Amino acid sequence: MEATSHAPGEPIVLSHIMPTPIRILFGGVGVLGSILLLVELGPALWPPSFLTLFFGIIVLGGLSVTLAFVADSALGPDQTWEIRPGKLTITYQLFNQTSVKTYALDDLDGCEVVSSQYDSDVETYQLVCRLPLGRTVKTGLESTPFLMAILAFLRAPIATSQGASYAETRLRSPDFSKREEAERALAQLMAR
Repeated sequence: MEATSHAPGEPIVLSHIMPTPIRILFGGVGVLGSILLLVELGPALWPPSFLTLFFGIIVLGGLSVTLAFVADSALGPDQTWEIRPGKLTITYQLFNQTSVKTYALDDLDGCEVVSSQYDSDVETYQLVCRLPLGRTVKTGLESTPFLMAILAFLRAPIATSQGASYAETRLRSPDFSKREEAERALAQLMAR
């Protein structure tokens, strides 16, 4: 996403928002995929036979993908970052719940600009801030702790079982399209 243009002294604001129709579409695709998977391959699981283990692995792998769609569409909060000199304010919003977290520069263990290119030709950049040892990212949407734990498990089952994962100790901004914009945001955050 593009950061809003700003005059000197104004905060840099950027956001990642998933519109409700897209959330419903992804959730529906996940539910439909789960049902289709169970209807088509479920009969191969019962009664137990020589191939039950083989089909069981396929079903579990498929369900991990389809249920991740459902969980992410239902539980992935929208983020708005407001970057001021020495201060970062993140607003998380999920449906009708809003949570605001503010971090002073002293609350962070360091920040850097990283490339966030995955599988496309377009390279984007993120501002990544590390939290001090023992602190994890909290969205503030505590009314759904069980569902948030399920989402964390679906994203990284092995890391979740071993404690806080890498992703839970880093604040990752929405994407910048240009490295210069990300570096300008980092410079503004680091200014006192």
